[in-house]
Amino acid sequence: MKAKLALAGIPLALVIMAAGGCSRSDSPTRAGADGGAKAVRTAVVELTNRRDTISYSAIVAPNAQVDVAFRVSGYVESLDQTRAADGRVRPLEPGAAVKAGTRLARVRPTDYQAVADKARGARDEADAGIRAAEAQAVEAQSGLVQAQLGFERIAALWRQESVTKPAYDGSKTRLDVAAAKVDAANAGIVAARQRAVSAAGQFQEAQIALDDTDLRSPLDGTLLERRVEVGSFATAGTPAFVIADLHLMKARFNVPDTALHAFHAGQSLPLIVDAFPGERFDGRILSIAPAADPRARSFEIVVSIANAEMKLRSGMIASVRAPDDGSRPEVQIPIDALVHDPVKDRYFAYTTELRDGKALVRGLPITPGPLAGNQVVILDGLTPGQRIIVSGANLLRPGDVVRDAP
Repeated sequence: MKAKLALAGIPLALVIMAAGGCSRSDSPTRAGADGGAKAVRTAVVELTNRRDTISYSAIVAPNAQVDVAFRVSGYVESLDQTRAADGRVRPLEPGAAVKAGTRLARVRPTDYQAVADKARGARDEADAGIRAAEAQAVEAQSGLVQAQLGFERIAALWRQESVTKPAYDGSKTRLDVAAAKVDAANAGIVAARQRAVSAAGQFQEAQIALDDTDLRSPLDGTLLERRVEVGSFATAGTPAFVIADLHLMKARFNVPDTALHAFHAGQSLPLIVDAFPGERFDGRILSIAPAADPRARSFEIVVSIANAEMKLRSGMIASVRAPDDGSRPEVQIPIDALVHDPVKDRYFAYTTELRDGKALVRGLPITPGPLAGNQVVILDGLTPGQRIIVSGANLLRPGDVVRDAP
């Protein structure tokens, strides 16, 4: 059974260049450079039914991949080490297994320790300020109680006309002053507590920054890349390590809308990986894109693949095979008949039109689909019965004078 290669995984322009040479973009109508007609072969566009297996090119990637970066900047002081294949203890290299929580690297903590110590001192001072404000409040409350008792005694004597007016006024003033001191003391407690909250937040922030001088792995996985060395300056937010979970992989490929009917979530799909010829990997569809890519006009399908033996690696190329029921006839043309315009990234097929007794080249904008051997499926732009140039198209430009080769 003949296999077919999908357009989605391999740039079609590269296939065109490999098949027929460099493509050319449109240019103003002109005659052949030598003034003569160029020999070409033409053919009539026909419908073809496909009733075999389609193979889509896919890229294998980890189920989860994380760029691990420091949250603080500084000079790298140490790296996690492991015993290498040569028996020596060396810093972690790509391919090493890491556990979640493992300290991968550390930047110099001295500056962050000093900030944390200063913040701790400010926090402790703020806590002491609360205690001092509370003590002042207790003292002020005691003074208020004494002033209240004194005023009540003077007020009783005042009603009996046993004290003078100045004595009564003085007692009332002392009561008001004592009450004001209580209010001030209570306000002092509130302010002290607010300072303590701010100081505690600053200390916590400083402590977090200090803790962040240690860079730890967020998951169990495999180290794909290390970008720092001891003594190098690590910038906050810049990835220092790349870690991936390779026990479960994903293969991503794209299909045209005409092929969507052959796929559904949960469907089992066999995969062939170029690195392991003849070996089959079983995958299962995780998701199908609800909308087409606006540029490629195709739908992405994600397939999960168990990788218990850790054979699959990130970036490997796989072929995903899916049955096609052949229920839809398709327009197919030879790959040599496809012309790519690299400037505007569009595709053409060339036809001819008779003008002044000469056959001139004219471009037909088309939308190509998947490859089928040395044929390419045309999704839009051509209809059965049209005659197109099938040989030498990539050496022509619109307006060239051509003739049918004998």
